[in-house]
Amino acid sequence: MRSKCEKCNYPTSTCICEAISSVIVPIKVIIIQHVKESANAKNTARLIKLCANDVEIIPTDSISEMATLASRCNVQSTALLYPSDNSIALESQREHIASSLQTLLVIDGSWKQAYAVLQQFPWLSSIPSFHFEHAPSTQYRIRHTRIRAGLSTLEATAYTLNTLYNIDTQPFIKLQEAMQENWGGPKAHQRET
Repeated sequence: MRSKCEKCNYPTSTCICEAISSVIVPIKVIIIQHVKESANAKNTARLIKLCANDVEIIPTDSISEMATLASRCNVQSTALLYPSDNSIALESQREHIASSLQTLLVIDGSWKQAYAVLQQFPWLSSIPSFHFEHAPSTQYRIRHTRIRAGLSTLEATAYTLNTLYNIDTQPFIKLQEAMQENWGGPKAHQRET
């Protein structure tokens, strides 16, 4: 068994601790993680947790944690980052969202997995949802997607925090880049940039 770094939990040969910088986030970020995503070595949700002060990851197979989350989410102060038919462009409501938001929910998984999470937990559809009008281009190149404007969970969360609170999110991007640089998978698995 390969030895792992106690801080970043990556194998010691691909440790990313030197790239970790702290980011103070003014809201609670809760990442709802599809069960298949938690074991994925290329997962970016755990990178968010390494940087930010108030991040929680809840796996979808933890029914009790998901039930607790449902009971504590308030539609006046909680937002879901998901591009649904009823979602609103984050950039167009920036000031209103920033002033009332206390909890940001982010689904971690592929687009198909995110949709499955919404079907599994229909209460999420009652939470106001937001999408991006002017998202930056992805820098996440070690996973494939057919979605042209698709961002990693880390990039989507960072863009949201920067848009709403003008937070310097370069520590997130730098950490994602360090993870990609250390990733030992085949080049053929990398996305064209």
